Amino acid sequence: MQALSSRHVPTGAGFDLVVSVTQDDDATARVERSGALPVLLLHGLSQQRQFWNPVIRRLRSRPVASLDQRGHGESDSALDADYSIAACADDALRTLDELGWARAVVVGHSWGCSVALGSAAAAPQRIAAVGLVDGGLWSPASLGTREEARERLTPPALGMPEAELWAAIRSGDLGESWSPEVEAALRPTFVVDDEGRIRTRLGLDRHMKVLDGLLDYDARADLTAVRESGVPVWAAVCEGVDRSWQESRAVAVAEAARLGNVLVHRWAGAVHDVPLQWPALVAGFIDALVESEEGGTG
Repeated sequence: MQALSSRHVPTGAGFDLVVSVTQDDDATARVERSGALPVLLLHGLSQQRQFWNPVIRRLRSRPVASLDQRGHGESDSALDADYSIAACADDALRTLDELGWARAVVVGHSWGCSVALGSAAAAPQRIAAVGLVDGGLWSPASLGTREEARERLTPPALGMPEAELWAAIRSGDLGESWSPEVEAALRPTFVVDDEGRIRTRLGLDRHMKVLDGLLDYDARADLTAVRESGVPVWAAVCEGVDRSWQESRAVAVAEAARLGNVLVHRWAGAVHDVPLQWPALVAGFIDALVESEEGGTG
């Protein structure tokens, strides 16, 4: 039987993080008895922890936690907080402390991939393996100058009627995968005002602060540090993406592969939000990563 609980994680920076933990009745005993590895899931920019729910429902691995990263979901934080990758990586490590997990597999999606890599570089003894789902190996800095990258990645202000937003999402990349489960995973990303107009919970100003933290991040340094520490990295690369990214992504993936500790999985037809498009595939990717580090005994 599965149990779900939510906990607050103090950051020491004037706000708490919120994390949800899903585990079977014997999950804690498995961790203590046989060294089974728990999983921490890190969402992408402007998302929140329930984005992972379709994947969690299909995972065999337990326990598994999904974190509202700072400024996202229920983990509120001030606009002037530190949104660097290093600060967010420290949040992930504090979460492991709060959960009492000595070591874990950390999996990120999009921006969350950079946070996962940062946590492994900062504390390799705590991270058994890193899973990257369409991110982490490349940077939006490759899109041009900083100003050009910020302009291209500035989200729409929204403020549209709620029905319009859902219609736009259903007609986009996730259209064929749309379901009540997908809508439920995305709904906490947004808030609706008294006039029925919808916006992201993160907000435009904090979005840009998080983006600036990502633009300042050097993935190559952390990938090198992770390689030297021996922490394995599995990277899933979605190949149904915007063509403007393809060249820079291909270069970054080739560079990472040459490091020797990155196992690249290429997913033809996968869109960026593949955890919602093909949650069973992502769950299988995570389970295989966990089992590879447990010696196939998970």
